Amino acid sequence: MPQNARWLFQRMISQPDQRVPLAETAMLIAWEDRGGSDPRYLLAMLDGFTNDLRERIATIVEPRGRIAALNRYLFDTQGFHGDLRSYDRPDPANSHLDQVLLRRGGLPIMLSLVYMEVGWRLGMPLSGVALPGHFLVRYTAQPHDLYIDPFRSGSLWSQADCERQIGMFHTEVRPELVRWLMSPPSRGEILARILRNLKQTYLAHNDSRRALASVERLMLLNSSDPGELRDRGLLRFRVGAIYPALEDLERYARQNPEADDLDRIRAFAHELLGKVAPLN
Repeated sequence: MPQNARWLFQRMISQPDQRVPLAETAMLIAWEDRGGSDPRYLLAMLDGFTNDLRERIATIVEPRGRIAALNRYLFDTQGFHGDLRSYDRPDPANSHLDQVLLRRGGLPIMLSLVYMEVGWRLGMPLSGVALPGHFLVRYTAQPHDLYIDPFRSGSLWSQADCERQIGMFHTEVRPELVRWLMSPPSRGEILARILRNLKQTYLAHNDSRRALASVERLMLLNSSDPGELRDRGLLRFRVGAIYPALEDLERYARQNPEADDLDRIRAFAHELLGKVAPLN
């Protein structure tokens, strides 16, 4: 049952980060959101891809050659592709791993997840690159790391390309900022980015219930995030959970006395309190 998905998700992320099974945990996000039967059987696809590739890639030593072989298989043979419509018309299926595997398309982070999972099974030194607005895969190599864009059929980015992407979101691209943004994200951070994408997609579709479920799982990953605490309160109000909403918003106000939106949140909480007071 889908309610088991939340319990399993919590159990998976309670492990040390490097032991969190990334693909399986991402699949649990899809299971909770989509309902139906347990989709984790689809993870066998990743093992199948790996088995197909193992002999082809075994004799290739040079990093660019290994990347080219993986690219040909995933993007030409298997047909994985970036869903270019996903930015204009957000679709939760582009963030659900079961649908990404079945449809062979999705957001950059989901295609990167598939790429890394297959590469890890083949012993390739891959990690994520969580740039603002785009997600890449890093192949650790000498003398320079290689940056792969699975959303665009595995095309390679340079360090300068990465810095230009950062510059689209930050006015000053300082070396320390670049180092921080390009450091490999943890598995928990990757899952959090998937959930934030889903949260925004559900909000765009006015699906408060699923947006709230995304926030609840984000808070399982990081219970101290003030923005998610605030958003949980606002979304709890939308789904009719008035008293839990008040508790969240009051806690947010107590813990974040310098927040820019504090006056607005306090006014909203006061309005809520006025609505529920006659019911006491």
